[in-house]
Amino acid sequence: MTDVILIDFDAAGGVDLDRLERSLGLRGERLGGGRYRVTGGAQDHWVDLYTADHPRCDCGDHLWRERICKHILAALLREGNERVLTALPSLIARANTAA
Repeated sequence: MTDVILIDFDAAGGVDLDRLERSLGLRGERLGGGRYRVTGGAQDHWVDLYTADHPRCDCGDHLWRERICKHILAALLREGNERVLTALPSLIARANTAA
């Protein structure tokens, strides 16, 4: 197993700001080795960030659309992932524009 998060953000649709916004209300419990139990939504979900092509989540959004879902984003935020953290200012700017 590797301890490097291997995510091809471009292949997985990038950081979607709508999903990122929804991820902020979730809680991630790190179970070790990049594995998380994400709670706070209608159901608990399991995330594994150490997949060769992109991370895995057991939710329908990720499985059917093959995109980075809000649960993966919640886990990546807790990991301090630079790509996700650098998307936060865009989310804040969008919120300020809508207000």
